[in-house]
Amino acid sequence: MPRRSSSTRLCVLRQLTLVSLAFMTGGSAAPAFAQWLQWGGPNRDFSCDSAGLADKWPEGGPPTIWSSEIGPGHSSVVVDADTLYTMCRRDEKDAVLAYNAKTGELVWEKQYDAPIREPVLRGFPLSPHSTPLVVGERIFTVGGMTEFHCLNKKTGEILWWHDLMRELGTSHVRRGYGASPIAYRDMVILNTGPNRGQDGPGLTAFKQDTGEVVWKSETFGGGYTSPILAEFNGEDHLIVALGADRIGLDPSTGKTRWRTQVDFQSYGIMATPLWIAPGKLLCTAGYGGGARLFKIGLNDEGEYAVEELWHYLKMQVTHGTVARIGDVVYGCHEGSFGPAFLMALDLKTGKPLWRKRGFAKANVLHADGRLIILDEEGTLALATATPEGLEVHSKVKVLERLSWTAPTLVGTTLYLRDHHTIMALDLGPTANQ
Repeated sequence: MPRRSSSTRLCVLRQLTLVSLAFMTGGSAAPAFAQWLQWGGPNRDFSCDSAGLADKWPEGGPPTIWSSEIGPGHSSVVVDADTLYTMCRRDEKDAVLAYNAKTGELVWEKQYDAPIREPVLRGFPLSPHSTPLVVGERIFTVGGMTEFHCLNKKTGEILWWHDLMRELGTSHVRRGYGASPIAYRDMVILNTGPNRGQDGPGLTAFKQDTGEVVWKSETFGGGYTSPILAEFNGEDHLIVALGADRIGLDPSTGKTRWRTQVDFQSYGIMATPLWIAPGKLLCTAGYGGGARLFKIGLNDEGEYAVEELWHYLKMQVTHGTVARIGDVVYGCHEGSFGPAFLMALDLKTGKPLWRKRGFAKANVLHADGRLIILDEEGTLALATATPEGLEVHSKVKVLERLSWTAPTLVGTTLYLRDHHTIMALDLGPTANQ
């Protein structure tokens, strides 16, 4: 049963039609304010339009609305009106979970067999890493062992499913499948790349209602990076970073529109690419990869061309998030298993503006002019980030170690989880009291 320490009212506006339109047009329509239906939030960039956050928190941290136990997993939380969804591991099964977003009561749980598939790296949690996607009355999930399911979001009934490894040769990349699906028109699209050196579609699109395969892309290797959608040159582009490839595809057909490759050090990219309109793409990679800014344009023949504008080696975001505010991107440099620090990078020049220690490896989220920071030790912070520096207003430990799941903000309610606990915190004005 959930443990409630205070209560708050979630201001939730049910605007599914508007959100669906945003998916269909590559994010060009305004997102619904009080929903978080996919990995990365309304814009898939870890920013949202929430307003009215407290200026600071009490010494003990923001008020807890509810807290419940949960199994292991790194899937982040998605919120649709009064219901939230995530995933966890139950022995040799994966579980999709639906909770009442206001009270923390479990609404339904659907388990399915997901035995470990060798070869795997046993030093890593093999629980679900991918984040569910909600579209209309359906929820789409991918488990760590590549089982892809479509469920009824109200009941948890499985409507259709695919074994991606058996059917398409999809790799779980030895640490467990980690990319999150994305919707486009009547399709859901996800990474299906094979192990390096093998053949198989890098991405595949399925019909949302039947699970029928609509298209398969050319071969790209498997990877953890979730695809994004962007509009450029009057066309929608499906963008993903897999291994050495930075790719733009036609989301209607899966055909490659543009492609560039980087060096071996950037093969281990996990962080989601960041689109910077009208035609730039930021990719960050750990393990020596660094941050790169690309310009997408047209050559003299009218074909798409990619130019690397800069490469800054010392901003290496591994599986964390980055947030853009104006011409500055903020994120956590994690290095190659060395000390972590938060930093700011000038997007125009690729030069660092500042670095700040005091946090372990961290995810960041931008809302209401603030950064919400959650590091892997379970420390949560509220800060203001500018090109001049980072002002931390409040900082408190709320979760246990290996809190790798990115936070979710709906209105002024923040949803967090680790391998043991899922919780809702009130970041509104009452947090000042």
